[in-house]
Amino acid sequence: MKIKFVNHASFIIESGTTKLICDPWMEGHAFDNGWRLLSDTKLNYDDFKNITHIWFSHEHPDHFSPPNLLKIPKEYRDLITILFQETVDQKVVDFCKKIGFREQIGLKENERYFIEEKFSIICNPYTDGDSFAVFEDSSTKLLNLNDCIVNSNQRAKEIFETVGKVDVLFTQFGYANKVGNTDETDKREQASREKLDRIRYQVNHLQPKYVVPFASFIYFCHEENRYMNEGMNHIQEVYDFVEENTSSDCTVLYPDDEWDASSKIDSNKAIESYNSDYSKIKSATFEKADVIPIEELIRNSENFMEKILHGFPSNEDFIKGLDCRIYLDDYKRFYELKGGVGLRESRINEEACDLAVSSEALNYTFLHLWGGDTLNVNARFQTTESGNYYKFRYLAVIASCLNRGEEFPTPSPRLYQ
Repeated sequence: MKIKFVNHASFIIESGTTKLICDPWMEGHAFDNGWRLLSDTKLNYDDFKNITHIWFSHEHPDHFSPPNLLKIPKEYRDLITILFQETVDQKVVDFCKKIGFREQIGLKENERYFIEEKFSIICNPYTDGDSFAVFEDSSTKLLNLNDCIVNSNQRAKEIFETVGKVDVLFTQFGYANKVGNTDETDKREQASREKLDRIRYQVNHLQPKYVVPFASFIYFCHEENRYMNEGMNHIQEVYDFVEENTSSDCTVLYPDDEWDASSKIDSNKAIESYNSDYSKIKSATFEKADVIPIEELIRNSENFMEKILHGFPSNEDFIKGLDCRIYLDDYKRFYELKGGVGLRESRINEEACDLAVSSEALNYTFLHLWGGDTLNVNARFQTTESGNYYKFRYLAVIASCLNRGEEFPTPSPRLYQ
């Protein structure tokens, strides 16, 4: 097995006659102008002439990027097979079929699929639409955990009981959603330490020879979320932690690096390259938000609520009882988002709000059923000490379940605090 690192959560596995790329996000923004890649991608779209398969772990745009996929020349798409977990909504598979990929194969849970005689994949769904995959040939067993939240010994044990011992573990090393407000760097530092503990749990149970930290090579690129860059794990800290606190060797790969997945390499050059990229974040040009007309925002909020009611008609009374309080910081005005109704102006004060957000970031949550999840990831908002952000988050979770074709979600006790 040979590995070529592409960027962030993407790498190419070469085994036999197969060249399979995982989660190709190569350029541009993700999560409503919230994320950018830390480093430039060296692979270009013409290189897809050599790719035989694409595997997507899940639908998030830093893993499944329709704008990037559309840039792959059509004559190459005609020759590429798509591998994806079986889902209820079939949206990823349908999109790939629509834009002309050769074949789309749904991978059944716990069922080994042979890409060729000596190279196979087992792909299992995980929480919130995610999945992990085990790639195995005659020399190497590789587990790609991507964003799967394996954050305890128990969860790591469950993964081990499913996949067994592995040779190579690719795992996330940084937080990927809002942590704390602008001035709460300590919370982000704590979350970063917890990410390192996750790696230790995983190594203790899966016993890989090599750990490859990945899926966190991004920075928060908007004026509304640039605060999130303070407190992030940098790759040097991750490398040192793995080397000093686990039995595995840490392998750091920079875009275009190649590795045979069976021998220890010197990661210093890759770390130095990333350090150079980290140093450029503070001087980067950050995105700015547009102001959305109030009338348009209210109309979109009403359409959003109508979709939810139509999607879960048997829960109509419960949905109509939900609400949250919002401060629109570009208008400096207060609103309530009422379940089944939409956005309405209110006389509440800022301290009583559940979140403070710009009209553009809020509008995105109304335009797309996955928009609330996007906001939670891109962190383009603030919370208040006396508010209850979960009131908004729960509405977003309902929309997300509707988007994936899942059942109505049970509310957390936090909704009633």
